[in-house]
Amino acid sequence: MGNIELWLILIGKAILSLLIQPLFYASLLLLVIMYTYRTRMERAMFSVRLQPWLKRYAYAAAGGLLAALAVSIIAVLLGFTFTAATVWWLWGVSIILMLIRLRFVSIIYSASIVSVLNLAAHAIGPLELEQDLQRLYESLLALQPVNILVVASLLSIAQSLLVRWQGKHFISPIYMSGKRGKIIGGYVLQSYWAAPLLLFMPVAADEAGAVSFATNAVQPFFLTAGPEAWLLLACPLMLGVTGMTQSLGPASFIKRVSNQWLIYSILFLMISLGSWWVEPLIWVAAIGMLVSFELVHAINRWNESKRAPRYAPLDKGLRVLAIIDHSPAVHMGIEAGDTVMKANGVPVNTLDELYAAMSTNPAFCKLELLNVEGELKFAQRARFADEHHQLGIIMAPDGLAKHFENYREPSLLALFGQGKLRRKLTRTSATIETTGTSNTL
Repeated sequence: MGNIELWLILIGKAILSLLIQPLFYASLLLLVIMYTYRTRMERAMFSVRLQPWLKRYAYAAAGGLLAALAVSIIAVLLGFTFTAATVWWLWGVSIILMLIRLRFVSIIYSASIVSVLNLAAHAIGPLELEQDLQRLYESLLALQPVNILVVASLLSIAQSLLVRWQGKHFISPIYMSGKRGKIIGGYVLQSYWAAPLLLFMPVAADEAGAVSFATNAVQPFFLTAGPEAWLLLACPLMLGVTGMTQSLGPASFIKRVSNQWLIYSILFLMISLGSWWVEPLIWVAAIGMLVSFELVHAINRWNESKRAPRYAPLDKGLRVLAIIDHSPAVHMGIEAGDTVMKANGVPVNTLDELYAAMSTNPAFCKLELLNVEGELKFAQRARFADEHHQLGIIMAPDGLAKHFENYREPSLLALFGQGKLRRKLTRTSATIETTGTSNTL
C-alpha cells in the first residue's frame, strides 16, 4: 500500500472517530451555550440583539476547524502525539476551571495544570492507592508533558491569529460602574472555538486499524520507524480568549489582545520544544505558561483601572459605543468611537436633546460627527415609514442606563438562567417608566 492510500485510510478513520466522539459534541454544545448567553446579555442590557448568536457560532465553528487543521498538520509533521487519556485529562481539568471562570477554557490553562500534575507525580514516584485512584494516577504518570505543551502552544498561536481575524464578531459593548460610581461604557471580548484536532496515538501493533510506517517512509521529525504502530486520534479541544477594556476602541483592543497572546505563545512554544533536549525546561514551560498568561491578565486589568474611561458622558456631544449589525447606521458610515455633535443642525449633549432633535424631521436624519481622529464627518439618510424607527446606534451610557455594578467574567454555571442575568443589572423599573429613555438610537 502506498503512502497516499495509507494517509487517506488514517484520515478517514480519524474523522469517523471524531464523529462518534462525545467530547466533540460537548464542545459544540458549549459554543451554543456561550454565544446564546452573549445574545441574552445584549438583550437584557440594550433591549436589542447586536448580532445573532448563530452568526457568531458559525464563525467560531469555521475558525476552530481551520485552526485545528493547521495545528494538526504541524503536530503530525513534527511527530508530537497524544493518547486518549491525554484528551480526557485536558477536558476534566478544563471543566473544573470553567466552573470558576469561562476564560479558563483556553487550552493553555488545562495543558499547564495537567503538565504540572504529571511532573509532580513523577517527582513523587509510584504510589499504592485504591483501584480506581491507582488507574487514574497511572494514567497521569503515562502522559507526555512535552507533547501536551507543544500542542497547546501551537493552538495558542492559532487562537491569537483567530482573535485578530474574527475578534470583531466576538466583542460586545457593555455598561458598567466606573470610578466613583459613574456609569461608563466598555467592551468585553469573549471568543471561543471548538478545535477538533487529529493527532497520532501510539497503539499495539495488533489493534484494529493500526498502521506501521515502513522504514523507508517519510517519517515525522520526532517519530521513528520501527515496531511501533499508530492510529490517528480525534482530539476535540476548546480554545478561548477573553478580556475587557474601558479605555480602548474595539479594533485597538483586539489588536492588543492578539499581539499579547501571540508573543507569549511563540515564547513558550520555543521553551517547550527546547525541553525535548534540555529536560529542566519542561518545568519552566509548564509553570511559566500558566503564571505568565495570568500575570498578563492581571496587568491588563490594573492598567485599565488606571486609565480614563473612553466611553463616559462628555461635556459636548455624545459618544457612539457600538453599531447594531445590518442597521441603517452601518450604511450611514457611523462607527464605534464617533462623537455625535449635532442632529438635524441642533447641538446635542444629552440623550433627551438628541431625541428631540431627531423628532424635528421624522422623514430625514442628518448627523454631524467627529471621528476617532477628531475630524468632522457627516452622516445622513432618509427615514421611511415602513422601517424601524431606530438607526441602530448604541450610545455611551447616561446615569440611568442598565449596567453591571461589578462586572466579573462569568463561570460556566452563570450561563444558565435569564433571571439571574437580569438580576445582575442595576436599574429600577420605576426609573425606566419615568424617564422612558434608552441609550439605543
